[in-house]
Amino acid sequence: MNENEKFLTLEWGDIEDIMLSLAEKILNSGIRFNVIVGVLRGGWIPARILADLLDINEIGALEVKFYKGIEERRERPVITQPLIIDVKDKNVLIVDDVCDTGKSLQMAINALSLHGPKSIQTAVIYTKPWSTIEPDFYYGRSSKWIIFPWETREVIEEIIHAEYKVYPRKLDDIEQVAQDISEKTGMSKKVVKKIISMVVMNRLIPGDG
Repeated sequence: MNENEKFLTLEWGDIEDIMLSLAEKILNSGIRFNVIVGVLRGGWIPARILADLLDINEIGALEVKFYKGIEERRERPVITQPLIIDVKDKNVLIVDDVCDTGKSLQMAINALSLHGPKSIQTAVIYTKPWSTIEPDFYYGRSSKWIIFPWETREVIEEIIHAEYKVYPRKLDDIEQVAQDISEKTGMSKKVVKKIISMVVMNRLIPGDG
């Protein structure tokens, strides 16, 4: 786990410890869930891990689009993939990676409530101090931009667009950019450099900006 003034960067080992802690909190609550619903995309991996740790076989997904980029938000989230699993008369646990404003989690709650569940609880890895709702279960609270290991490419590309105002394939010095991003985020320079190289390869297509 690497932390600086702006970013909190989590590695896979951190996630393992965090999810074990979160699962313990849920078990200690005494509530037994029949279904887990992961909020795509960030909530799918923690939802899958919790389903395994809590021995829950029924797992579904609901996609809520909210973020456009680092600290740049749409006015309201939009459901782009509806729920297809049956949650009627069941205890449902909605899982996401982070609760920022709380709007996307609230929309997920509202959407699921239309399907007649017995109860709805929420679990996230981190919640932000300014969130309009309090998740029922969470590992920690942080005001930093949290980088999860399943979104490193996305974050790196967003930083490049925000800081350098160019497409990755137009970077003059990948080595230096990798060093800068590593220092900003705490991510491994080796990993950052490899990801930038892969992004460059993906961007080398006709018509790319």
